Amino acid sequence: MEPTESGSYVLLSNLYAEKGDWDMMAKIRRQMRDRGVRKEVGYSWLDNGDADGSLYLHGFSSGDKSHCRSEEICRMAKFLGLEMKFLRENMSEIDSVKQNSETHSQVPHD
Repeated sequence: MEPTESGSYVLLSNLYAEKGDWDMMAKIRRQMRDRGVRKEVGYSWLDNGDADGSLYLHGFSSGDKSHCRSEEICRMAKFLGLEMKFLRENMSEIDSVKQNSETHSQVPHD
């Protein structure tokens, strides 16, 4: 782990948080603070191009409202997050339905 780079610390603390090990997560975050390591601001990029295929990239960070369509972008991001959560939580059921559908749709040959 690079002692002055935030990425490894953040990844490790997020892994501990995902597992519910809050003590280890806090320890990693404390190490960052004690060593003066600051988390870098994360940026995302959005292609806001037209339907004709033109490309217009807009970079933004959390809480950034500088884009004229930021409310619409936030709504879409929230929708996509909810959709991914639903799919993750229901993937085994979706796979089961899909397999049953494929099995029953096969027509026996004479």
